[in-house]
Amino acid sequence: MEDIDKYRPGNLVVFNNELTMARIVKVTQVEYMDNKISSLQINSCNWVSNKEIKPAQLFVDCLLDLKFHINRMYINDKSGNITKVDYQEDIYRYYNGSLELLIHKSDNTIWYKEIQIHYIHQLQNLCSDITGEPYTIADIYDSYFTRFYFEYLNI
Repeated sequence: MEDIDKYRPGNLVVFNNELTMARIVKVTQVEYMDNKISSLQINSCNWVSNKEIKPAQLFVDCLLDLKFHINRMYINDKSGNITKVDYQEDIYRYYNGSLELLIHKSDNTIWYKEIQIHYIHQLQNLCSDITGEPYTIADIYDSYFTRFYFEYLNI
C-alpha cells in the first residue's frame, strides 16, 4: 500500500492563510518539486502553497458523515449515544462496504488493522488503495460537514 500520508486529488484538507478563515477544501491537483509537494490546487480554482494546507483531523463523530455506519449489534439511545456494545466493551466497529474500522472507546483512536488513522485524507487514501477506486465524499464538505467540523473544534 502506498504511503497514506500523501495528499491526492479528492482529499479533504483544511485551508487557512492570513486572508482567509480556516475551511475544509478539496484538493483537485497536486504539483511536485523534487518528489515533495510544492503547491496544490483547491476547489478546482486556487493554487496554494503546501504551507497553507493542514490535514483535517478525523473524529469518530465524523465517520457517519463520511459514509460509514456502525455495526447493527449496537443499540443507540434516543440521543444517538451507544448504550450496548456486543462482546468487546472497548471497541466499536464502523463499516463502509467491506472496510472495517475499529474505534477504541477508551481513547477514541481509529484503526484499520495495524494502521492508526488520524486524518480524513488518510482515510480517503486508505479506502482508495483498498478498493482501487477514488474515495469521494460528494459535496458534504461544502456545507454541513464544514460547519460541523469547525463547531466540533470550537473554532
